[in-house]
Amino acid sequence: MLHELPVISIPISGKVYNLYVAQTEAQKMQGLSGVDYLPNNGGMIFVYDDEKPRTFQFRDTLLPLKVYFIGSNGKVLQKSFSSQGQQSLIHCRFPCRWVIEVLNV
Repeated sequence: MLHELPVISIPISGKVYNLYVAQTEAQKMQGLSGVDYLPNNGGMIFVYDDEKPRTFQFRDTLLPLKVYFIGSNGKVLQKSFSSQGQQSLIHCRFPCRWVIEVLNV
């Protein structure tokens, strides 16, 4: 399923990332769960129609990730980290429009 998604390139902190675009609820729920390989510049962007606080889970994630919560102005509101199979949720209390997950190397 992952390779069927569109890919966009976005610069973050001086590095260009190629991100799979998760737009539907099913794609967002699946996210990067079960993915066991991403290139160093790979990841996923979660696109929302509204701006509100978001919560993400990582229990089926096989890779360590950096998670960027981004507001509608394009600014990073919060940067968090997840580990493989992390049981605890990551909350962003700030209203955000996009969430980006990239490999934490």
